[in-house]
This record gives sequence, structure tokens and C-alpha cells, in this order.
Amino acid sequence: MTTIWFVTCVAVALVAGTLYGKRASRVGRTEISEPIDAAPRLEAITKVVDEQLLRAFDLLPIGVVISREPNGDLLRNRIATEMTGVRHVDILVDEAVVALVRETIEIGEQNKSMQVAGPPDRFFQLNSQRLNNDGVVVTIEDTTDRVRIDTVRTDFVANLSHELKTPIGGIAALGDTMMDETDPAVMKQLAERIVRESFRMAGIVNDLLDLSRIEFGRSTEWERIEMNGVIKEVVALSQDSARRHKVELVTSGNFAAEVFGDRSQLVSAFSNLVENAIKYSDEDRLVKIIGDVRDTDLTIAIVDQGLGIAPKDHERIFERFYRVDRARSRSTGGTGLGLSIVRHVVDNHGGKIELKSNEGEGATFTVVLPRQKD
Repeated sequence: MTTIWFVTCVAVALVAGTLYGKRASRVGRTEISEPIDAAPRLEAITKVVDEQLLRAFDLLPIGVVISREPNGDLLRNRIATEMTGVRHVDILVDEAVVALVRETIEIGEQNKSMQVAGPPDRFFQLNSQRLNNDGVVVTIEDTTDRVRIDTVRTDFVANLSHELKTPIGGIAALGDTMMDETDPAVMKQLAERIVRESFRMAGIVNDLLDLSRIEFGRSTEWERIEMNGVIKEVVALSQDSARRHKVELVTSGNFAAEVFGDRSQLVSAFSNLVENAIKYSDEDRLVKIIGDVRDTDLTIAIVDQGLGIAPKDHERIFERFYRVDRARSRSTGGTGLGLSIVRHVVDNHGGKIELKSNEGEGATFTVVLPRQKD
């Protein structure tokens, strides 16, 4: 795509340059018989050509900068003028463009990738091509999102391979042991472990499918959701887990507010928060779901009395596959994707999520969602 747009830019620039040259030539011929009027006409024609050229380039989705002569003024389309938006980024990109123009005049076509330190870091791809009469066209593409997606994809594949390798290896080892086992009781135990590992892999795959679906953001089926019903469904889904872990699950406060969104996403997000609170709580502890309806938003807090999370892990807790305590997570059957799902759901619904916790003091996850008013 970048190459196509670059060729398009060069082609349009060449046509415009030719048009400019022809018009200037006609003005030059007129200058012999009308020396007084030639200069204003040349200036007027140049201005018209510049405006038409920039108007055409404004339709392109990348930045375009044109220099007609060394050390001359640079013509920029709208994207090239607005694409950076941060002052120190503007300066660095401008300096890179000027340097690229000089190098192109001296050497020829240039391609350059540059990274501007953030936070967040920004990435740009600059391509240049020499035009007639020492003119140069430079295209600027903000590749920040592409680099970020590539990085996430690489990390995702690496993490997924690591996470699936353990249960697959376990199933293979258990199956190999069963082949030489004759004791029915031992074979039953091995079979039960194979089933557990299989369910674990299925859980990872299901969470990945949910996360992929949620990352697409809004769907055409979004509607006004009564959050009272969502919380009741979450509690119903989590009661069995609470009984097995001997944890008491209670609700308090007010949830009588409507949110515009996807009901299945909201149920998935709050179920993940409640399930985490239950799994990481000791027996005979309390997990609370607390609601608070305000003028413009609804606040829902999930409070547990469990192990807690150290402040150093707060920033990374919502990353895919990140676990504070891997040994503890594996024993509780976690996939490391639940909180990543929660974050994406909250972002999709225009809300925010906060974590307050210290080791040994439990954790409070607070979700704030914008209300729908009548």
C-alpha cells in the first residue's frame, strides 16, 4: 500500500510539475512582448498550481511534502501538516524531511524509518523521489499502529505457544504413562488428569476467541442494557464456584442504571472479575460486588479479601498471559487472559477500570461505565 501511494504521489507531482513548467513557459514567452505584466501573471499561475496540487494531495491518506528547488519552500498537504500533533515530534520529523530532501538531490531515491521517543514512542516511514529541475517529493507515513500491532502479534504467538506447550506436553506424558499401566485405579487417575489438561487447553482457546471477538469493538447489535440484570446473571454464574471455594458472594448498593453496549461482553467482563476474586480468596472469606449509580456514570466495585497484588504488578496485570504468581495461577486453572478481556470490554464501552491492592490486603477492581439517560 505504501508503494502504491508513493507512486501515485510521484505521478501527480510530475504531472503538476509539467503543467507548472508549461504555464511558466507561456508566461516567459509573453514576457518578451509584455514585460510589465509577466511577473504578476507568473506569480498568480504559480499560486493556482500550488493550490490545485495541495488540494489533490489533501485527498491522500499519507503526508506529502514537495520541494521544487534546493533550500526552497516546502509544500505540505494537510496530513503532513497535522499528522504528528506533538511539538517535539513535529520538529524531529521536519528535520528528517529537510535532510532527506538534500540527500535525494545529491544521491537519489531515499527510504528511511525513524522512531521518535515518547511516551508513547512514534514510528514513521519516509520515502523520497527526485523530480525534474532538482525538485523532490517526500511521503511520510505514521506507522505507529502497524508497529504496535506487529509487536503485539509477535508477543501473542510466543505467549500462546508457551501456554499451550505445557498442557500438550502433560497430556502426551500422561498418555505415554497410561500405555504401560495395568492398575485400573492408576489409569483412572491418569485419565482424570488428561481430562483436566484438555479442559485447560479448551479454556485458553475459548478465552482467545472471546478476546479476538471483543477486540473488534462495537457491533451493530449494541443496545441499552439494564445492569441490574447483568449483575444478577454474573452472580448466578459464579455461585457454584463460590460454593466450591467456600467463599461467600454478596451484592450491595445500587445497580439500577442502563448502559449502552453488548450484554454478553459485560457479563463476560464482570464474571472474570468475580471469578478471579473467588479463586484467589481463602476459605470463609467474603467477595463483594458493590454498585453506585451517579449522575453520569455507574460504578461497580469487586472487593475481595484474598492474596492481594503488589503495586509493581498493577500496570501489567491487564496484559495477555501475565500472571502475578504463575504457580498459584496454574493451580487455580487460570489462562492469564481474563483481565485482558475485562480491559478490552471496559474500553469498548467507554469506561475505565482501576485497581487498588497491596500484597496480603485483598484487591478492589473498580469499573466506571457511562450511563444512558432517558
